[in-house]
Amino acid sequence: MTKPTPSAAELDTLLIDWIDEDGHIAAINDVEARELGIEVTGSLPLERVYSSASAQLLRAVARGEQSADASFPVWVNSARYNEIPMIASVLGDGSRGLAVVKQALSPSVLGIGPELIERVEILSQMIGAATEACWCIEFLEPVDTSLAEEEIVGRIFSNQSCWRACNEAMARLYRVPEGLDFNTQAVSRYFPDTNINRQMIRDLVRSNYRLDRAAAVDRRHDGSEMMVENDFRAAIKDGLLVRLWGTTRDIGPYKQREQQLSDRADTMLDILSATPDPILVISENGTVLAANPATEAAWGRSAEKILGRPIQQFVETRNATDKLRQAALDADESELDLGMISADDNREIWRFRSALMEGETRRYVLTARRKTKRRTRRTAEEAV
Repeated sequence: MTKPTPSAAELDTLLIDWIDEDGHIAAINDVEARELGIEVTGSLPLERVYSSASAQLLRAVARGEQSADASFPVWVNSARYNEIPMIASVLGDGSRGLAVVKQALSPSVLGIGPELIERVEILSQMIGAATEACWCIEFLEPVDTSLAEEEIVGRIFSNQSCWRACNEAMARLYRVPEGLDFNTQAVSRYFPDTNINRQMIRDLVRSNYRLDRAAAVDRRHDGSEMMVENDFRAAIKDGLLVRLWGTTRDIGPYKQREQQLSDRADTMLDILSATPDPILVISENGTVLAANPATEAAWGRSAEKILGRPIQQFVETRNATDKLRQAALDADESELDLGMISADDNREIWRFRSALMEGETRRYVLTARRKTKRRTRRTAEEAV
């Protein structure tokens, strides 16, 4: 028997969409568009309006693969990134396809306890309002986790999947245009099948589907690449991977800054290595923390015999550490002469300049130059 079509007055209070025979949303009424904050300009995937399980049921009904009860529960995605329980009925509507008529219901009608529905609402609101990008990939074709590693990796990228419950921060991170719902976009558009992303999924499989700070290269909506860091969790039922979820952070700026600092450090090391004068870094208590190659040549000791040792071991002058610290603090007396002891027990006077490095712990940069011996007047006359 053909079910009667609701009157126009009844339609004004119900959420209705029309599904074509391929299982896509072809149209929605004004009430649904207003309540869910969407607009249909072409066919939409069912997941734009419905949760994954509800979408699968309606798709099967539209294709004639499954019959529907007179009334049945569905979960509808709201504009606030949470899901609303509703009761639905399907009606044949001629050339317009299958009409799905819905009405929001209280938790008690659906047999859901108020505490449970409250928890769902709280979690949905927290995810929606979070400043960190939260995402979920639902596998419409679950992945068999008993397969070989490479087969699992391949199917994670190739099996049919969709975004679900991705929040506004996720849309901002990937620069999705205003008014476009991230959850309706193809997963592969933002998470492409690349070597670095495959390696991340291998790491995920090897870590038993729980992985933090996993680096990947994703794509923004405009196609530009973005280096990100992911935290992964998974839902596995009966040996099948049905869902991946987690958080994503853009680490591109940090990596760029890290590279800049690394490049700067390499440049400074090159400069220090080429400097002919000894340069050392000592701690507050006089321990040698760093030394350039000229230091080794000047006093005949390798770096292994200099680093980690008190500078006083190589200085004949007493209280050398105290004098170097004081020289760094006294702008007028930043230089002082110290008697240095070389590896062959030779003793020479070297002039040191000391500079304080500010930080959580004090360190001092020492630059040394062999003090030129004064020539006597007679020696000077003989040289003429």
